Amino acid sequence: MILKLDIKEKSFHGILAIGGLAGIVEGSIRDGFTLHTAFPGMMLTLIAAFLGAFTGFFLKDLSRIWRGMKPYRGVNNEGWIIGAFMGTFMGTLFQVAGSANGANLVIGSVFGAYFGAMCGAFPDEFITPILELMHAERSASLMTKHKQPHNL
Repeated sequence: MILKLDIKEKSFHGILAIGGLAGIVEGSIRDGFTLHTAFPGMMLTLIAAFLGAFTGFFLKDLSRIWRGMKPYRGVNNEGWIIGAFMGTFMGTLFQVAGSANGANLVIGSVFGAYFGAMCGAFPDEFITPILELMHAERSASLMTKHKQPHNL
């Protein structure tokens, strides 16, 4: 049975995949083809994403407190994980484009994950309702499509 992954799970796996590939490519440039550098690339990128989310939520709560609002306590946390995935992708892509020999790809993925998660934490409270609305609309359209009689 194949489970359907939600956006958080897809983004999490994307972060791990890009970080792992960046580690493999960077290690292969330095030492020849290696696979043992995938795990450090994944873990460094994932840790940077979590630290970026912490920083983003801290700054968001700080700004909300300064404005006299209650601190935001995210439940679904989809904004920062989507931001971390896009940041990881863009950071690695920019590092590939800016490097003459493709070195330091893990640094690009780490910086991108940190910055993307930090920026994704700010609109986090708005992203979950938007995704739920999109999911409800898609489910409703699929239900009406299945209820229509088939012409034989």
